[in-house]
Amino acid sequence: MPPDSDQARRPPGSGPPQDPAPAPPVRGGRAAGAGPVPAPSPRRTGGYARARLARTRLWLGTTPARVWLLTVVCVVSVVGLFGSATFTLNQARASLDVLGRGAGPQAMATTDLYLSLADMDAQMADVLLMGTDHDLGSGRDEAMERYEESRGKANAALLQAASLTEGEPVGERNVQAVLDGLGVYEQLAAEARLLNDEAQAPPGRADTAALESYREATRLMHAELLPKAFNLGLDSSAIVRVNHEEGRSSVALGLAWVGAVGAVTTIALAGLQLYLRVRFRRRFNAPLLAATAGTVALTVGVVLSLVSGGAHQSAAKEEGLDTAMALSRAGAIATDMQADESRYLVDPTLADNYQQVYLERAQQVLFRPADNLDAYYEAIDEVAAAYPELPGSDGADPEDPGTLGYLGEDAQEALLPGQEAALADVLASYNDFQGEDRALREAAREGDLDSAVAIRMEIAHAENGTFRTYEVALTELTDLHRGAFTEGIESGDAALAPWGWLLPAGVLALLALVALGVRPRLAEYR
Repeated sequence: MPPDSDQARRPPGSGPPQDPAPAPPVRGGRAAGAGPVPAPSPRRTGGYARARLARTRLWLGTTPARVWLLTVVCVVSVVGLFGSATFTLNQARASLDVLGRGAGPQAMATTDLYLSLADMDAQMADVLLMGTDHDLGSGRDEAMERYEESRGKANAALLQAASLTEGEPVGERNVQAVLDGLGVYEQLAAEARLLNDEAQAPPGRADTAALESYREATRLMHAELLPKAFNLGLDSSAIVRVNHEEGRSSVALGLAWVGAVGAVTTIALAGLQLYLRVRFRRRFNAPLLAATAGTVALTVGVVLSLVSGGAHQSAAKEEGLDTAMALSRAGAIATDMQADESRYLVDPTLADNYQQVYLERAQQVLFRPADNLDAYYEAIDEVAAAYPELPGSDGADPEDPGTLGYLGEDAQEALLPGQEAALADVLASYNDFQGEDRALREAAREGDLDSAVAIRMEIAHAENGTFRTYEVALTELTDLHRGAFTEGIESGDAALAPWGWLLPAGVLALLALVALGVRPRLAEYR
């Protein structure tokens, strides 16, 4: 062996060379020279998820899981029925409340505004016509009291109109214009009365200066105030109509939701009942049968109540409020119309104009084809004699439009059972009023001014005048429709009111029945 080999170089007695012993690994560390720890295998992670999904699928295939799932569906459906029914019932109550205690009464108040303004001008015309004789008819004091009363009603009606038109620029401007114009009218009317008193003008012969002030006042009333008041009434009617239609639309949509959710709930409960019957071989599950029947009853009850409430609301508006407002307009126009008699007598210069305006207003109240007052008197006499048949309403004469106006065919069609006699009284008193008007104008044409003034004062008498008789008859008919309005609102409230407590109580009972129906079956798997 060569002398320079490793063995020759080792000291004697030494063994073969050994590798150094590896150092012990550090606790918690990694051995020296060891490579990075490998990440968990994606195959292992995917396998865990698949295993978990498999276990979930396996559990879902078990009977308890299916019972729980069907039970949750039933509970959610019952809660959904409660939510949809509650929302729709609240919508119906809100719509009914707006009509019965909000926009409806306010709209009626705006219609009364026209009547109050017209009556103010009528009383002032009568005061000027009386002149120095303060005891004609029911007297000057009575006329002034009615003037002040109508002014107070007009101010109150303006407040109602202001609240109804709040937020609507056109309506607010109209209210403010009427309010401002009313103050100007009162000044002119007071000036005319004072000038006539100072001049000691005899009945029927107003002082010239007083007449000029009154002409300006009544021109303001008829060119500005009454048209704006009439438009406020029409606008308020439109607001009521829009609110009513929006309420009906929302309730109709809610009805569809209630019916649909009720059907889904019934199907879910029936499905749970059927599954329990097949899986557990039990013929009946009394709690679930009761829950199913209760769901049907609850759904049908809510739907019927909503339909009933909507029908009462529609009747309150159409047979009550709309007709009452139309008759109120008839009274307001007739009030202004009969004031034209005083203006016709007190202002001979404009007598022909006032006579023509009288005919135009009379045609608005009760229309029959007539070119002049004499023809109109005859036509109205025929209407009163033929009632309950209205001339021209049969369509036999294609050129005859029928008996129209506020007291014509529309008023007859809006009558409720038992109201026929009330309309007959209105038409008869209106005919009597026209007969007195004919006598007044005949006396005026013959130059008998004193007789004409006396007839006018008897017509306008506050207690038993011909026009007062007509007013009372018309008010009675109007009150019947106002009563129908109030009754419709109250009936609608009565149809919806029980569901405030009945619906939550019924839903809680359904949930309790579902729990009673499934609890014994689930208990078998504990």
